[in-house]
Amino acid sequence: MSERRRAAAGAAAEPPYPGPAAFGAGDAGRFFGREDVVDLLRNRLAGARFLVVSGPSGSGVTSVLRAGLVPAVREPAVVLRPGRRPLEECAARLAALTGTPAVRLRAELAADPGHLHLRIRQALPPDAEFLLVIDQFEEVFTAEAPERAWFFAALARAAQAPVRVVVGLRADFADACARHPALAEPARNAVIPLAPLTAGQVRAALVRPAAEAGRGLENALVATLMAEVARQPGALPFATEALRRTWQATQGVTLALAAYEATGGITAAVAGAAEAVFRRLSPAEQDEARSLFLRLVGFGDGTPDTRRHVPYAELGVTPVVAQFVRARVVTAGRTGLDLAHDGVIDGWPRLRGWLAADRDALRVHRRLTEAAGLWETADRDSAVLYRGRHLDEALAWAKRSDARPNPPERRFLQASAGLRAAEESATRRRRRLSVATTLTALLGAASTATAIFRRRRGGFSRISTTPFTEQVNEMRRRQFYRRRADGGRFPAATVRQRASGHPPVAG
Repeated sequence: MSERRRAAAGAAAEPPYPGPAAFGAGDAGRFFGREDVVDLLRNRLAGARFLVVSGPSGSGVTSVLRAGLVPAVREPAVVLRPGRRPLEECAARLAALTGTPAVRLRAELAADPGHLHLRIRQALPPDAEFLLVIDQFEEVFTAEAPERAWFFAALARAAQAPVRVVVGLRADFADACARHPALAEPARNAVIPLAPLTAGQVRAALVRPAAEAGRGLENALVATLMAEVARQPGALPFATEALRRTWQATQGVTLALAAYEATGGITAAVAGAAEAVFRRLSPAEQDEARSLFLRLVGFGDGTPDTRRHVPYAELGVTPVVAQFVRARVVTAGRTGLDLAHDGVIDGWPRLRGWLAADRDALRVHRRLTEAAGLWETADRDSAVLYRGRHLDEALAWAKRSDARPNPPERRFLQASAGLRAAEESATRRRRRLSVATTLTALLGAASTATAIFRRRRGGFSRISTTPFTEQVNEMRRRQFYRRRADGGRFPAATVRQRASGHPPVAG
C-alpha cells in the first residue's frame, strides 16, 4: 500500500470527498486531477517571483493553491485572503510568523508597504525561501481605495528574494489587476490560466479519492457522474458532495449508482448547498437572495424553467452573492453570474416556491429588466421608454414589498414616469390653448356681430329721417315765397339767404 493510501486508510470511515467546499492543505492526500497545473506552477516559480493563477469561479483555483501548490513546495508558506481589510490580514499572518504583536505590525506596515517584505525576510533563516499565497485576490477590490493601493504596492515590493508571491484570482478580475500601475509590471507574462478539466482529470477527481481509501465506484456511477460534469462543468463540486453522501450510505466497498440515486444525486447536493447558505442569512439578506435567484432563472412558457445568465450590469457581486459563489451554487464568470447547476431550479424547494408564487409579477419584472437593458443600450432613447399599460404594470410591481428593482430598472421607471408626466402636462397645455383659442374666436365673432348690428341700426335711422327733412324744407320754401309775394319782412337769416340767391332749407 502506498504512503498516500496508508495515510487515507486511517480515516476510511470519513468520506474522502470535501463536497462543495474547496480542498485545503489537509486534503492534499485526496486532491487529484490538477497534478499538471501544480507541476507547472512549481517549474515557473523556479525562475519567477510573482505568478497569477486565474480561472472562473468554481474552477478550483483555491484547491490548486491550498491542496496542490503549498504542500508541494515544501518551504515556509503563508496563505491569506485579503478581504475588505488586507492590511489587518497581513498584520495578523505576520504576527503568527514572527511573534510580534499584530497591532505593532499593522502600524509598521501602514507606514511603509516595503515592511511586508522586510518582516518576512527577518523571520527566515539564511538562504531560505518563502511562499506568500494570496487566495481569492478579487476580494481586495471591495476594500477602501487607499488600503487597496497599499496592498498592491506591498505585494509588488514583496516579490523579490527570498519571497515568492502567488495570487489566486477569479478570471473576471484579471484585467482590473493587470491595469493597476503597481502590479502591471509584475503581472506581465505571469498569468497562468486554469483550463477546464479534461475527461481524464474529472475521472481522477471522482475515482482516485475512493481508491486511495480502499473503495471503488461502480462503472455505471462513474459514467453518470462524468456525463453530468461534461454537460455542466460547474457540477464537479456537487458531484463530489453527492459521492460524499453516497459514501455515507454505502456499507460495502463499492459505491453503486442505486445508492447515489437514493441520496438524490447532484440535484439534492446542490439544493442542499443553496439551502444551507440561505439559512445562514439575515432576513434582509434572504430577501436579496430571493431576488438573486429569481433573476438567475429563465421563465419557461409551457416549457421547463432554465438557467439564465445575469450580466454584471444587471446585478453585481454583493456580499450575499459572494456567499453563494463561495458555496459553488452560483458561478461568477467574466461577464456575469450563472447558476452552477440546473439542480438549483429542479431540486431546491424554496426556489420552486418562489417561482410558483406569482408568475405574472415575475414576468412583469423580467420584461422591465429587458426593457431597461435595451434602453441603456440605445443610449436612453425615449422611444424605448414604457407607456400605457406596461408602465402601469411595472409601477404597480415596483410598489410591492418584495420588489427589488436594480439601479438601471429604477432609472428606466423614473424616466418612463417622467415622460408620462411631461406628455400629460403638454396635453393639458394643448387643451387650455384650444379652449382659449375657441373663446377668443367666439368673442371676436360676437364683437363683429355687434358692430354689424350697430352699423345697420345707424343706417336705418338716417334713411327713416330723410322724408321728414324734405317735408320741412318744402314747408320753408313755401313760407319764403308766400312772404315774398306779400312783401313782408324777413328774418336776418332769410335776408342772407336772399342775398345768396337760394331759398332757405332745413339742415
